[in-house]
Amino acid sequence: MIAANKPLVSKSIALSYGTLSIFIASLGVFFVYSALFTPLGAGGFVAAAVTAVVEMIVLSILRSLYSTRYVLTRMELAIVTTRLIGGNKRISIDTVESVENTLIPFGIRLFGASFHGGYYKIPGLGRAFLAITNYNDGLLIRSKQGNYIITPRDPREFKKTLETFIEKGSKRLNLS
Repeated sequence: MIAANKPLVSKSIALSYGTLSIFIASLGVFFVYSALFTPLGAGGFVAAAVTAVVEMIVLSILRSLYSTRYVLTRMELAIVTTRLIGGNKRISIDTVESVENTLIPFGIRLFGASFHGGYYKIPGLGRAFLAITNYNDGLLIRSKQGNYIITPRDPREFKKTLETFIEKGSKRLNLS
């Protein structure tokens, strides 16, 4: 059985990246205008090129919000994200120690995209990988491989299914 879960994307997170994208595009247009009609010259084109690269990164993060998935099979949980926030993660079901409801914690970003995910240092928890698309209904998954925080569309149902798979896996291991 495979359960794929496309999370809900918070309007505030999407709006923040969308607004930032519009601002950066406007800044790029300003630099091109400055290069053509002011003494800035070639410097404006260089600034516009740098701005275009930053714009592509912000748009990639925005796209990443909508392409994040959590795929659960009987053997593993796959957290499907882009490389911008750390790439795909595969957690073997037999290494999961606990699944807990959690609020999205405050942490120090070590690598990744603010408001979306990456590696964070979280007080009281330590290092964790976050792949979140909203600020509500988080699940903290503690495993032998590390800590993960995700925000599936229906966290209660996702947690219940994951716990069922964990229970069946532990029974299967005890029979051997």
